[in-house]
Amino acid sequence: MESQSSGDFSLSDEILAVIPTDPYDQLDLARKITSMAIASRVSNLESQVSGLRQKLLEKDRLVRELEDRVSSFERRYHEADSTLKNVVDENMKLTQERDSLAITAKKLGRDFAKLEAFKRQLMQSLNDDNPSQTETADVRVVPRGKDENSNGLSAHGSYSNNQGLSEARQRQSMTPQFSPGFTPSGTPKILSTGASPRSYSAASSPKLFSGAASPTTSHYDIRMWSSSSQQSSVANSPPRSHSTSARHPRIDGKEFFRQARSRLSYEQFSAFLANIKELNARKQSREETLQKAEEIFGKENNDLYISFKGLLTSGR
Repeated sequence: MESQSSGDFSLSDEILAVIPTDPYDQLDLARKITSMAIASRVSNLESQVSGLRQKLLEKDRLVRELEDRVSSFERRYHEADSTLKNVVDENMKLTQERDSLAITAKKLGRDFAKLEAFKRQLMQSLNDDNPSQTETADVRVVPRGKDENSNGLSAHGSYSNNQGLSEARQRQSMTPQFSPGFTPSGTPKILSTGASPRSYSAASSPKLFSGAASPTTSHYDIRMWSSSSQQSSVANSPPRSHSTSARHPRIDGKEFFRQARSRLSYEQFSAFLANIKELNARKQSREETLQKAEEIFGKENNDLYISFKGLLTSGR
């Protein structure tokens, strides 16, 4: 039986020698051996599970680190995106501001060109109105001994009565005097009064001294050329006792504007030019122009205001 059993289970003789012969003892031994095998297997499995759990923890830690890095990258991405949007918005604002400044610069350039053109026109107009402009007047000279009360000027026509002679005498201080010894072949000369032609234009006007000449009266028509740069006296004429100065001193427009440009600020000078432009356009009266000019010049530039008032008054 033993040999049959050993043959059936293929057990070695050493094992068969230690196995009890009682079947119940054999079952009890088998149970113990199975328990030992199961315990050993469980221990091995638990050890493997512990290793796997450790690896799982390492993997979890790595996942958390990766998640933290992803979160950091996402945060940096959002910050960079926000910065990019801000830069784009700022760039758009700068572009708009640049375009606006370019438009403003073009407009200011056009305004400056207009002001320069207006200034040139104004200076040209003042130069045209300057005493350097040549003016002419017809004056009649009679020989010595005839009509001595008229001081060498024929006052017939509209001044044939005593009232005309009186008015002519009142204008002696503004009328250039001539010697009665002129001949037609002589060169006419003038006695400079040192004043602007506008100061005595009323006295030198042909309307005051060119009347209907008498057929028996010998006289000569002389063209008097008055200029600020031409000052001479009659060579053969005796000195007069009365003053030949005009009512107002001559005011140089160029010198006035040079002083105004040097003493006024850019805003004040621009406002002054605009004020003159309004006057030239007949949008305001002389009184309003003088009032605005006084406000622009101020008390510290009162002499400029007085000079401008003289220019404006002499231009009436």
